[in-house]
Amino acid sequence: MSDRESKESAEVRPDRPDGPVESYPWPTTLEARVVTPGNEPRLHGYSVESDLALHHSFTETVLLTLTGELPTETQAAAFEVALTFLAPLSVAHAPTHAGVLARMCGARFNAISSITAVTLAERGRTILDEHTALLEWLGGLEPPPPGVLAKSESERASVSRLRQALARRGVEIPALAAANDLGRMPALLATLHATGLEHREQMEAALLLAGFASTIAEARTRAVASFREYPMNVPRFVYQDSDD
Repeated sequence: MSDRESKESAEVRPDRPDGPVESYPWPTTLEARVVTPGNEPRLHGYSVESDLALHHSFTETVLLTLTGELPTETQAAAFEVALTFLAPLSVAHAPTHAGVLARMCGARFNAISSITAVTLAERGRTILDEHTALLEWLGGLEPPPPGVLAKSESERASVSRLRQALARRGVEIPALAAANDLGRMPALLATLHATGLEHREQMEAALLLAGFASTIAEARTRAVASFREYPMNVPRFVYQDSDD
């Protein structure tokens, strides 16, 4: 646009009538719906410093944050067990692998955190996409769909340990009954559902939170530029003079 055209546009603009964006009565503040800021912040109306920190665990606080309601003792116990089972993500998992590779490439810690968080979020989305039938079954369908059944004895053993860990906390989840023969991840998602996380966005957040610490911890064990530790499959090559 030439200087003349710009000047003419500027002269006409004040006389132009307001459009829907300009004329809409926009609010002047953004409403806080989860965290109420201030000298004594609140979560869904509960004082963090005077109530939650004194009478409730971090597990209960996380569930309150995600659901809007304080969990029962049973729900809090089930959530803690599920997060513990979901916590270890080895370097064989994409989020941890990405964090390790970022560290080797010299990324700063904030970048490593961002990379692992994004990869964890994508992992959670993929897991929930793959278990759509499970979520529908948890809503009341019988019997469990074939795609969520255990595929090996090692999976069955893991689910058995999950039931034992829950039982020690006084928790029994009907969906985990041995007769249903759920696989490990379906059983853990069923446990999260029993804690009050009924929407997939809430479950995705729980999956991210559970795995974040182990992905960061694994990345921190690597030194920058320690590529000799990284498996490479580089093809052999030979330098050859050109005939030209």
